[in-house]
Amino acid sequence: MKRKIALLLLIAMLSLVLSGCRVEGMGTLAVYSPDGFDFETAADKISAVYGKTVEVELLEFIGKEKTQALLDDAEHGIFNDATWLHATGYSYLANLDFKNGVVGSEYIRDFGYNGKDTFDVSFAGDVLYDPDFSPMGHANQKGGVLECIDAEVVDYLRASDVLLINNEFSVGTRGEPLSGKTWTFQASPESLQIHKDLGADIVSLANNHVYDYGKIGFYDTLAHLEEAGIPYVGAGKDLDEARQAQYFIVNGVKIGIIAASRAEKVYFTPVATEESGGIMGTYESTDFLEAIKEADAQCDILIVNVHWGTENSVKLETAQKTMAREYIDAGADAVIGGHTHCVQGMEFYNGKPIAYSIGNFWFSSYTLDSCVVTLRIDGNMNVETRFLPLIQEGCETHLLEGEERRAYLDKVEGFEPQAVRISDDGLVTPIE
Repeated sequence: MKRKIALLLLIAMLSLVLSGCRVEGMGTLAVYSPDGFDFETAADKISAVYGKTVEVELLEFIGKEKTQALLDDAEHGIFNDATWLHATGYSYLANLDFKNGVVGSEYIRDFGYNGKDTFDVSFAGDVLYDPDFSPMGHANQKGGVLECIDAEVVDYLRASDVLLINNEFSVGTRGEPLSGKTWTFQASPESLQIHKDLGADIVSLANNHVYDYGKIGFYDTLAHLEEAGIPYVGAGKDLDEARQAQYFIVNGVKIGIIAASRAEKVYFTPVATEESGGIMGTYESTDFLEAIKEADAQCDILIVNVHWGTENSVKLETAQKTMAREYIDAGADAVIGGHTHCVQGMEFYNGKPIAYSIGNFWFSSYTLDSCVVTLRIDGNMNVETRFLPLIQEGCETHLLEGEERRAYLDKVEGFEPQAVRISDDGLVTPIE
């Protein structure tokens, strides 16, 4: 009789296994059907704990082993975006892009794994490669732009997994300077190699100088960047392109970058429309907020790069403070500003960093504060903000060290809104 009861219990347990149930004391069980792994049941279970519908086709694409790893985590009751990363090596959205065959397209690039637990997304400010202005004249005398920037800084930029630089000029040989505009800049197509030499993976065109040589110069700029294989954000042949984010998959995490400008007090640079090219504007934020919401739905971490503020002033405009919060409320995970030629203050809103302006990087002969802001992202998709203190002087950019470095960091901490602390090694944290 005892043998019969034991046999019945064994049959009951095997039935539970085959039905995909969990037996107490046996750990997490695989999901099987008579024909093999039951991806439909797995999709239902994962969808229930993830809070969004997971397609059967996606699980079939990633395979049984990774799907089982997701089920194991689902059984433990903790399931979020980072769960996908740990279980499969890619976030949910990155997996979806691979399944849909869009990785490697015009707007989505896979940068692979860097062999570390974190990766860096860095932002450098305005650069100017126009040969008629002092920075390039100085560079030509020294043997090139890289001779005008400390080697440690160049190494830092190149070591970043994703680097954005602000392309503050038109590119090409055609067009005429805009009538009535005091400063107009145009660089040769060959000078775009400097972006690559610095390690730039993407440039922002959301600024007040990309249209300096008119419509022809603007469209040539887009064409030359495309020919050079340099992605851009913040401008385009029409509104759809200007509002388009660029995406990078690094260490399995999908990063999005989107850009806009509200820099001009007197308008010379047209805002893109459905029928005409120009920059993505955020003078009135409705369209840009909608673009942010759309981009946020497509990536794990979204960074907004915006050209704004009053030149040569550390005082923030009301619109900067208001719109930065609107961007984050719409889905941005960080806001990195520029345009003012000087560094402005920083703060955190709902735990998300705002750097109101990172100033020039290599742009003029004036002595001005400068910096590189880096977002360091870990395997749980946590974002750490770091600040590299620089100074631009005499058409060169130098790293600050020692007492001079600490004095500069203290100064930045004192800029409006006086809301952060910056450690000696550049870690930025909010004042609680």
